[in-house]
Amino acid sequence: MKHLIIYIFLLFAFCSFGWGQKVKTVEYTYVYHPSHNESMEQAKRNAVNRAKVEALRENFGTVVSGASATSIISKNNITESKFVHLGSEGELNGEWLADIEEPKVVPSLEGGIIYLTATVKGKAREVVNNTIAFEAKILRNKPDVSFESSEFTAGNNIYVSFTSPVDGFLTIYLLDGETAYCLLPYAGNKEGVQTIVHGREYKFFSRKVYAEDENPDIIDEYTLTTEGNHQDLNQLYFIFSPQKFSKALDRFKNSTDGTLFPRMLSWEDFQKWILKIRRADKEMCVQTKYITISPRR
Repeated sequence: MKHLIIYIFLLFAFCSFGWGQKVKTVEYTYVYHPSHNESMEQAKRNAVNRAKVEALRENFGTVVSGASATSIISKNNITESKFVHLGSEGELNGEWLADIEEPKVVPSLEGGIIYLTATVKGKAREVVNNTIAFEAKILRNKPDVSFESSEFTAGNNIYVSFTSPVDGFLTIYLLDGETAYCLLPYAGNKEGVQTIVHGREYKFFSRKVYAEDENPDIIDEYTLTTEGNHQDLNQLYFIFSPQKFSKALDRFKNSTDGTLFPRMLSWEDFQKWILKIRRADKEMCVQTKYITISPRR
């Protein structure tokens, strides 16, 4: 009987944990009214973001919080990460894991006023883990935090400063609307993930400034480019966990003009991968940052 009670208790604990981590399919349609100073691209991103926020709030509610308001924006078919703060409305009690379908934004004009109807559908879950407060900064042209920026021009070099309060493992992906590029771990790293020592500031993508435990011979450096004469909006995913995990299955692809690209996989395959690993690892934290790349004048 004693063993039976223990087994029942363990089963109950497992089921309770599984319920807290249950992943749901959520969707929402939101009508957004752009402000006069927003560009159409900004308005579309904000419309998709608000639709995801409302989907999370409707399904998981909010937790009253005194935290200052922040927001995470999204563009077209790019996934946002972790919960979003809503100012006085409180903190969302859910997190968006991955898109199932590409978000759709339909503009309309009524009475001389533009409206954007955004529809999103994805996988989400209740927030049950504590966020690890790591710090990630994107640097332009020089591996120094004073050069932090989100605006780049074709031909600029990109670097990253990263610090975590706990030991763990990190991978970094850059996403455009169609493809996910693996920037870290480096191509020469055989472990499939970058090891992080707590409290140490790392400067990635530089062969001149690097951590003492890094091998400069395998460091990859990156120069940003654009296609055509239009401005590109890309997103960097910083994926960190105290538990070891492996990056997605990505591959090198030959370009027609001889340009060397990082390992890559499709946007859809990346979404499937990140959904799978986040579902399995409750301690995993994902931070996303946007960068714009303008054509060289």
